Amino acid sequence: MLVYFKVGNFKSIKDPILINFAATAINEHEETNVFEKGKDRLLKTVLMYGANAGGKSKILDAFKVYKDMILLSTNFNSTRNIPVEPFLLNEETRTAPSFFEAEFIIKNKKYRYGFEANEKEVSKEWLLEVKATTQVPLYLRIGQKFQIDHKKFINAKDLESRCNTNVLFLSVADQWNVPVAKTIYAWFDSIDTIEGLSDSGYRSDTNEMMRNFNYNFLINEMIRKADLGIKSINVGESPTDTNAYVNIQGMTDKKMKSYLEAKLTPILTMHNVFDNNGKVINEITFDLEKQGSEGTKKFYNIIGVLLRAVIENRLVIFDEIDARIHTLLTKSIIRLFNGTEVKTEAQLLAACHDTAVMDRDLLRRDQIYLVEKNNLAATTVVNLVEYKVRKETPFDKNYLDGKYGGIPFIENLENILKDGQ
Repeated sequence: MLVYFKVGNFKSIKDPILINFAATAINEHEETNVFEKGKDRLLKTVLMYGANAGGKSKILDAFKVYKDMILLSTNFNSTRNIPVEPFLLNEETRTAPSFFEAEFIIKNKKYRYGFEANEKEVSKEWLLEVKATTQVPLYLRIGQKFQIDHKKFINAKDLESRCNTNVLFLSVADQWNVPVAKTIYAWFDSIDTIEGLSDSGYRSDTNEMMRNFNYNFLINEMIRKADLGIKSINVGESPTDTNAYVNIQGMTDKKMKSYLEAKLTPILTMHNVFDNNGKVINEITFDLEKQGSEGTKKFYNIIGVLLRAVIENRLVIFDEIDARIHTLLTKSIIRLFNGTEVKTEAQLLAACHDTAVMDRDLLRRDQIYLVEKNNLAATTVVNLVEYKVRKETPFDKNYLDGKYGGIPFIENLENILKDGQ
């Protein structure tokens, strides 16, 4: 479970910002939106709001880089650049490293892990076990100098000699069977990141789950309850010969699987046919890709990832969660996480523009972050809990009235063309 994520000097982010899943002491939606993990009280969902170009996506990009470095950096050859980009609008930060850190709980143990890096090298890296009153370093790294607690970080003897300057030691330790590293690696590998404007790549996850009888039933029920006009849905046969496509597209096997699932595997939706009196007289099958709406396709593409997260207590990172789908469907997705019917420890971190989802009946104040740029053109965040909000005042009204910040100040575009000019 994620406790917090912190990032600094990355793209539009200058000074470190913190996205915190630790619940505050407010008394709102305790039974639905908060769960306990040992002595920690954690939020199930956090939503980020802000103007276009404010930096919401950059925060999610930062988490993806953080995660991908853990999962993929051992694949880097010695000359491969690290995929970080500092804040370029300040002379000091242009040459300084980017900073990433998170605190998380795995199997009732809490860890704090982070690193600093520029394009060429990891300058610092640290992994600590967090206890009630102390934080115990499992290893510390400055450049290529390592301090390792071999009693706690076992099987790591001499591994520092196998770690290139552009590779994370945690990733090397996973490859060489260090138990703690393998546990942490597996947790990060379970995190799903969804791009709300480019979601077809997640269809293979839903398709795979549809081939399981129990998941097929659950997904069909969700499709029906989403009021999409679909009576039932199923997956057709997948193409078998992929070699030609791999050669032509130059894609990896994983990307090719998603491409083929999205474009070539038929998703069949069953619909009722009515007479003029509204009586069902027949059924007809449509191809989702060819005849489905963009919103319906998005919901199908992501429902497998969301369902698996809720069942398996996973973390989901979701950019543009509200894109192409109705407000009520977006709220329904959030209630999959914030709910009492399903006992889950799944978590959702999402960027959103739909202010109707900023609903005090759905969210606590500490679940809403407002993202905007300051006078240095750098991204900043503030949690809504820091504002005094009257209980009867809707969050969205105050937000749109500019009382919280994080809104665009758009001039009248019509004036540009006035008088026929």
